[in-house]
Amino acid sequence: MIALDMPIKLFIFLIIFLSSISSAFSEENSQLIEIENPRFTEKGLDDKIYEIKAERGLQSNDYLELTKVEGKFKTDNNAWIFLEADTGIFSQSTNVIQLKDNIVFYTENNESFKSDRATFDMKKDIVSLTNIEHKREDNLIIADRSVINDNFSKIVYEGNVITKIIFEN
Repeated sequence: MIALDMPIKLFIFLIIFLSSISSAFSEENSQLIEIENPRFTEKGLDDKIYEIKAERGLQSNDYLELTKVEGKFKTDNNAWIFLEADTGIFSQSTNVIQLKDNIVFYTENNESFKSDRATFDMKKDIVSLTNIEHKREDNLIIADRSVINDNFSKIVYEGNVITKIIFEN
């Protein structure tokens, strides 16, 4: 009979343990709030303007997971930089958005930056890109990584960097 007691106690312990994990998991998921068409707009004291919007957002504490992200921000030269990405995670406390999948930053002057992953720190005005293709007029720069700062006026390429220049006859 003692031999039967041990497996039964183990079975009961597993049921209690698994149910506590299940309830903790459901409590964590119940904190998710779905937001349709979330939008963030800010105009700082230094006239920096940005807007980020998405088709859908899931908020959990400080983070907002975004789907079909679009954005725009104004540089010091009054030029608009536009942004598109499939997904992103926005931290409200740090004003940092991490983007992934089909990321494109582009300007009104047909300049574009395509990337696999990007981090945009809106407070520091720094964009970090991974696996980047930067196209400007007839020039194409491909790099492993890139950091863009000083209001999109300073671009640093890192890793394997290839530059292609197309000359027209």
